[in-house]
Amino acid sequence: MTSMKLKLELDSLPYTIHRLPTSTPASVYFPLIEDQEWYSITKTREEISLVVSHRYDTSNAEDPVLLPDDQHKISSGWRCFKVKGQLDFSLVGIMANLSGALAEKAISVFVVSTYDTDYILVNEESALPAKKVFESIGHTVEVL
Repeated sequence: MTSMKLKLELDSLPYTIHRLPTSTPASVYFPLIEDQEWYSITKTREEISLVVSHRYDTSNAEDPVLLPDDQHKISSGWRCFKVKGQLDFSLVGIMANLSGALAEKAISVFVVSTYDTDYILVNEESALPAKKVFESIGHTVEVL
């Protein structure tokens, strides 16, 4: 996989990751994703995770999610790298290459995959170091 040269995009938008209980009705969290440019919803037996392309302000009195803090966990301040292009399912090792290089530099990641491609989120302070890591292993990164 190291011979493959990928094109990545670093989104200038801030991202926020939310964790909600599985019992949360969609009507409660849909206002968080409404009109957002990018979002991902994952539901498992243990949780609902939302990744949204905006900064979440817990002081906003008009916040649409009205759950106790112990039920709604929020992690703000993330930046998102997108692997450009449609990735064929037969390709092997893309995430291992990218996340492995970041792990060597102690950069933590949150990964989202779609049918077409992969996204790697890192905390804001790690965005530029992550960009340098990707470029050092031969990938190109365009900052949007």
